[in-house]
Amino acid sequence: MRTGNWRKMFSEAMLVVAAVVCFTLSCGVVFAEETGTFEGTLTASGNRQILDFMEGRTVFTFSLEGHVNLKNAVGETSDFWADWVGLWDSKAGGTVRCVWDDMKGHKIYVVLNGTQLEKGATLTGEFVGGTGPFQGIQGNFIFTWTTVSFDTGDKVIAGYAKDIKGSYRLP
Repeated sequence: MRTGNWRKMFSEAMLVVAAVVCFTLSCGVVFAEETGTFEGTLTASGNRQILDFMEGRTVFTFSLEGHVNLKNAVGETSDFWADWVGLWDSKAGGTVRCVWDDMKGHKIYVVLNGTQLEKGATLTGEFVGGTGPFQGIQGNFIFTWTTVSFDTGDKVIAGYAKDIKGSYRLP
């Protein structure tokens, strides 16, 4: 075999090997979606502003913050600081927007809906997006207020739930 033919065959073989390796790497790097369930507790406290609405119907806006402590992590995170803002109506229930922050500054965006803001009331939450490792998160959860309290001036509110349970999917 001549030296020129050997080099040509070797070069062609290396091109084929390189193409196979590149194809394998490009096709093989597929990130599997992650799914999971979680449960835990949450605490929240803050302020509310009662609106002078109609007689017999309590309506207020509120801003709360607190800790979400999960037994099973969402992704790799089990502790979040949550900020909530909402509107509550004693007849229609409430709607709340919430942001869960992890210790690294990544966020999960949450929409909450539910019944009265009182002990025994149940709220449902839906994950509608996130940042960093939570980008594209979807899922839902439910919890029941174990305690809800207002100060004597009715402007400070606090609540605790020990039964938060849910599921999530990360793409």
